[in-house]
Amino acid sequence: MAILCLGRSIKIDFAQWLAERDQDLYLISSTPFPSQHKYRLVKRLEDLDADSQAEITALDFAASTRFSRILPHSEFDLIRAARLREHLGVPGQSLESAIAYRDKVVMKEHMNRAGIPVAHFKRLQSSLDVIEFIKRHGYPSIVKPVDGCSSKDIQVIKSRSDLAALFRKPTLDGYMIESFVEGRMFHVNGVSTAEGRTFFAPCAYINGSLDFQWAGTFGSRTLEPDTPIARRLVEFTRKVIAALPETFPLGFHAEIFQTPDDRLVLCEIAARTAGSLTGELIELSYGINIHKAWIRACAGIEDELPIGRSPACVAASIRVPIRDDRLVKIPASLPFDWVSTLCITGIEGLAYQPAQTYTDDVLSAILVGDSDEQLLERIDTFHDWLNGSVLWESAKLTS
Repeated sequence: MAILCLGRSIKIDFAQWLAERDQDLYLISSTPFPSQHKYRLVKRLEDLDADSQAEITALDFAASTRFSRILPHSEFDLIRAARLREHLGVPGQSLESAIAYRDKVVMKEHMNRAGIPVAHFKRLQSSLDVIEFIKRHGYPSIVKPVDGCSSKDIQVIKSRSDLAALFRKPTLDGYMIESFVEGRMFHVNGVSTAEGRTFFAPCAYINGSLDFQWAGTFGSRTLEPDTPIARRLVEFTRKVIAALPETFPLGFHAEIFQTPDDRLVLCEIAARTAGSLTGELIELSYGINIHKAWIRACAGIEDELPIGRSPACVAASIRVPIRDDRLVKIPASLPFDWVSTLCITGIEGLAYQPAQTYTDDVLSAILVGDSDEQLLERIDTFHDWLNGSVLWESAKLTS
């Protein structure tokens, strides 16, 4: 027996995490992985999504070995893995479940049937669908891929000029439109084991999830779990998961709006652990690597989860996105001992292009605090420091 791993990120160390399973590991990846010598066979592809190469490679592997598990970690591989499981008779998340978590229209249809609030939405086939939707629900509206992630390729439609830019797309196939929801945005992350024991980590976005598009900072923070809003978010997420086709084990990342009139509205939920720096924040707060816990659970390894455990601290991530300007100043050090990590990738004098996702940045940092109140104060202090420490000028003025 063997385990097939589908890899896109070196954060996911299949070889180390699954060593105790004592099964051969096969890896299909688009990037060099650590400890590649610990895999029985590694196939590196330039693009996992091109010409069904990943599926063909998996079937080639399966011709000479039997897989006990097929383990993706990226949202882009969930449906692929489910189809392979179905074809090869391997246990794990079903195709029905993978599609429900991956296709945001299908997901929200499940929510409607369960009475869980979501924005008005429609799958797009042509520009007429957009015009009809806006005529009925008005501006602003959001157009995005039905299977997107990391806030990529999202367009906010506020006016007829935005519509004109949208209609320059060669096709709207694979896109959806939904009403813009005013309010604060939270996210709940966690892992469920095969027995259904579930760890929840409620978090908040420090600002809007699309702020990177307008060159604002972007970040998240863990929440004290015993606060009223944190408890509501966890209970809401339980209902969302229950409304979708059952699958255990499960890693999940749910994004939830709190509207000005204090309603919770689901933005979306994914059947994978959170990206960006959220995993690092949760590990600082609760002492658990949620990526590792999820992958091990999917491989049949039952680890103890910190269910009901108070966090050691609360933590926040701050990213400074790239922008359509020249970076003229970026710090080389920082004056705060409550910043646990500072990562500087920006290069002074370099002209950048606008950020495409919230992971396109010149600086990122992780802050810690003893309470929500203290962490928010430190976030404000850090933002004030950034305003004088990261400086841009128009690239057009110096070209």
